[in-house]
Amino acid sequence: MSSKGKRILILGAGFGGLTAANLLQKNLSTSSAPIDHQISIVDQKDYFMMGLVNLWILNGIRTLEDSKIALNRLENRGIRFLNGEVTAIDFAFKAVTIRGSSSLKIGYDYLVIALGSEFALEQISGFLENGGFNLYDAEQVPKLREKILSLKSGRIAICITSIPYKCPPAPYEASLLINDILVNNGVRDSIDVDIYTPTPIALPVAGAKVSQDVINLLTNNHITFHPLHKIKSVLDRKEIEFENGRTVNYDLLIGIPPHKVPEVIRNSGLMKQGQNWINVDKFSLKTDYENVFAIGDVTEIKVNENIAIPKAGVFAEAQAKVVSQQIINEIKNDKNKQSSPQFDGKGFCFMEVGNKKAGYVDADFYNEQGPTTLLESPSEESYKRKINFERSKLNEWLSL
Repeated sequence: MSSKGKRILILGAGFGGLTAANLLQKNLSTSSAPIDHQISIVDQKDYFMMGLVNLWILNGIRTLEDSKIALNRLENRGIRFLNGEVTAIDFAFKAVTIRGSSSLKIGYDYLVIALGSEFALEQISGFLENGGFNLYDAEQVPKLREKILSLKSGRIAICITSIPYKCPPAPYEASLLINDILVNNGVRDSIDVDIYTPTPIALPVAGAKVSQDVINLLTNNHITFHPLHKIKSVLDRKEIEFENGRTVNYDLLIGIPPHKVPEVIRNSGLMKQGQNWINVDKFSLKTDYENVFAIGDVTEIKVNENIAIPKAGVFAEAQAKVVSQQIINEIKNDKNKQSSPQFDGKGFCFMEVGNKKAGYVDADFYNEQGPTTLLESPSEESYKRKINFERSKLNEWLSL
């Protein structure tokens, strides 16, 4: 790297990190810009896999190993990949400590924090000890599928343990796909499927109308929705205890785990007392530290008193585009305000409902009249779009 080159360090190789790394490399490493900037990305995994693939592993159309894409592919694009855990961030000296096969300290001129969230099922007493499955742990999903296929009767309990959690429709998608599995296995009539949430409606982040649309989908498939049921503990007699005093028996327990900020962020000084996530400027994604940005699940961007931007990959991707362009403009000394982008609060997702159909959710959280969300009726076309979405992003980021 030349003396004038900038060091851009990205922590986390998810939607946000991969988007930022590729955009920065594409726009800062051109024949018209011969200065050698260094773009590095760190992740404790050596592979990338979209979270939505968990659902495809669950319903048997994909395997775990076939879905992992090696992150060292980034090296072919001139992006430095470091496989290790971020253990410390020193904002005063602009350096990050990484522990991999050895400990390494890396300096930066620009830092993009895209570390996502971590799971904390240990916060739910008895969950792990009594055989509960974490829907969001890809390593557990193949075993979960085997368990579902082996059931002949009983109750499957799906528990949203707390909010916020990433990909808000995922628990409902899982319940509908499980319904498909049970129908195809000829045992649906002898197995109850129940979904429990601590919230009064299915998707508070999406509003009452979309929540009711989701509940209607559940009801039409004989899946029982239980609002205002916050799990307290799991007892050793296959019984769930809720904070409202109710207890229910189960034969298979599936949990959407509590989410928490990575410990390195909690210890970094980025979060003020009482905060659970990194607060950033809602448009620029800047933190309180110079040339330090945070994007995606590790952040909390409040839209109003009750709603924050959902923890979902498409929002991390959109935020990464905004942050990357700001860095590019500054390095290229582009002072044109029209080229300085802002995060617009818009996003979408595909909600899989089974039978190779998916709904399409369109959201605008910065709408002047208040957040708006619309769920289009499930269709085979939206399901195909979801399949193509994964393929196109993997090709864009990792050259599949």
